[in-house]
Amino acid sequence: MQTPPTHGTSAEDSAKGIYFIAISQFGIAFSFNCIMSFMPFYILKVSAYDERETMLWIGMILGATSLVAALAAPFWGSLTSRVRPKLLFEGGILCNGVLFFMMGFVENLPLLLTLRLIQGALGAISTIGLVLVVASAPKGQLPKFMSLFQNSMTAGQLIGPPLGAYAVALFGYHSPFIIAVIVVFFSLVYCHRYVRDIPLQLKKPETGKPLTRRILWGWGLTIVATIHLMFLPSILPHILEGFQLTEQAAITTAGTIMMAYMTTAIAGNYLLVRLASGWGVARLITIACLSAAGLQCLLYFSTGVYSFTLIRVLQTGMIAAVIPLVISSVAVEGGGGTTLGFLNSGRFVGNAFGPMMATLILSRFNLLALYLTIGGLTLVTLFAFLGSVRNKN
Repeated sequence: MQTPPTHGTSAEDSAKGIYFIAISQFGIAFSFNCIMSFMPFYILKVSAYDERETMLWIGMILGATSLVAALAAPFWGSLTSRVRPKLLFEGGILCNGVLFFMMGFVENLPLLLTLRLIQGALGAISTIGLVLVVASAPKGQLPKFMSLFQNSMTAGQLIGPPLGAYAVALFGYHSPFIIAVIVVFFSLVYCHRYVRDIPLQLKKPETGKPLTRRILWGWGLTIVATIHLMFLPSILPHILEGFQLTEQAAITTAGTIMMAYMTTAIAGNYLLVRLASGWGVARLITIACLSAAGLQCLLYFSTGVYSFTLIRVLQTGMIAAVIPLVISSVAVEGGGGTTLGFLNSGRFVGNAFGPMMATLILSRFNLLALYLTIGGLTLVTLFAFLGSVRNKN
């Protein structure tokens, strides 16, 4: 009896495994963002501090996770040379599930901050996911599977906030944490059963371009663009309270607003990046930043939920494209992997600074001061970046 041919089976198995890496990453992204829409409301509910101190705690609890993730990402990447990447990925998923469960029953803000810091360190396991994808992708198909990996995280960021908000409205504050644990459990099962193991990733020597003014200001512009995208959830309770919404209505509205502006961020990113070849990267970055800065300040004059949401979705639709445009402008001119990694770290820094800066300014001043600060930072970094591009240094 002749044995059936097995040619191509290994590549097919690798491709199948990548789909389940993406599913696992979706589960982690969903779980993180499932709790983001209502976390400020939860902190306000359990806080034993006054309003100003609680506002600062919200900023730290929401922002510290990304700051630690930025610091931990290189560490996770280096571990793949000593520990099997799949085992690291599974361990990170499991620990995240335990942390989600614990957070659902913590009413002490310092302890909640501690758990979020630990979660930030574990949140950098997306680096391991990238390593698994790169090592598993069939030859010539890496861009396709990298896009799949990124889209899986984006899908989790879109679906998580409204489902978390509606779960709170229907079943109470503990329910989204339990949902997150269940999703993480299935992510772990899928990863364990279907993701292909890969060997240790031995370190390779790499040389990158030195950090120039253009790269540094590009990094700064990436941070500011991410602040635009990430500052709002931490202060949504304050904003929606000003629109006279009840607590339950505010929670569900927060989830809907987050889903709406994440959708336009994706759409704006896609459309503006496609225009880059015809319009020029620098021109598009200028248009996007100027529009986003103006819309940021215009938020102060919104008179209700609908006008606020409309301005916000337009703002995020413009600013989201700045990040890939800045990174691609460096890549086109020969930026090495180290340089691109440095630019990408601006996302983590912006994720951390967004909520921390928003709550700090709002606890001492008002919304107009916050909006003007973000708009001003946008203009300063934009013109500094454009100047460095013209000078080619």
